[in-house]
Amino acid sequence: MCFFVVFMGWKTYLIMYFGTNGNSSMSEVVEKVEKLGFRSVLGPADFIYEWNGDEPDKEKIFELGNKLLEELKGSNVTFNLDTHD
Repeated sequence: MCFFVVFMGWKTYLIMYFGTNGNSSMSEVVEKVEKLGFRSVLGPADFIYEWNGDEPDKEKIFELGNKLLEELKGSNVTFNLDTHD
């Protein structure tokens, strides 16, 4: 009998909401987000950031959020981050 243990790892899920008054197109926003290490997915979240087995602390999550804020400044995008394993 074989047993497999699958460790999913820590992930930050990003959901974005686009307004109509932004200075960036959706494709420009996607490019900026992917540049930060997120990958686009289909499903309840728009993007996932994988922490590669490391459990992030609050400071790391805030740092990632601050990078998103800086990249998305002026784009009229609102976002939500959800981090768990």
